[in-house]
Amino acid sequence: MKTSVQRFAGALAPVAMLWGCVNQQQQDIQTIADFQRNTAGEYRSDSGAKLYIVPVRSRMVTDESMYIERHDPNGGIFGRLLDLKISEDGTKVIQAALTFTQEGQWRNLRENPELFTALLPKDVRPAGSCDIQPSEDLNSVSYTCGGSPPETFKRQ
Repeated sequence: MKTSVQRFAGALAPVAMLWGCVNQQQQDIQTIADFQRNTAGEYRSDSGAKLYIVPVRSRMVTDESMYIERHDPNGGIFGRLLDLKISEDGTKVIQAALTFTQEGQWRNLRENPELFTALLPKDVRPAGSCDIQPSEDLNSVSYTCGGSPPETFKRQ
């Protein structure tokens, strides 16, 4: 026969498990927010390429996201939406790249970030992964996306 203390402890077990899940979820949200804060900004590489990284809201497509716009020295502009998630071990921000199915339809996103709220799942498709890592002093980032060679960009 169980004592009242054993019954009480048994009743608290699911609450403790739920609390653990909520706590981990809050830690994941904070890790992504830190990543967004540490990488957001305008950058330039030694080759003259420019990189713009902006946290955005695109709730119909992904819960946590950033917009990356790379301007190459030859005038090409390449935009990507990053879907940000936490790795299973909780130690790294996974960056899945999404490209726009109709590039021309989504011009000037950096100047009009409210357009991200209108994005639907049909407006994007997977485009591999990206790896953007801020330096310790947060004055530069290492950037590679969609198979591009790694490049260092310095904060402007």
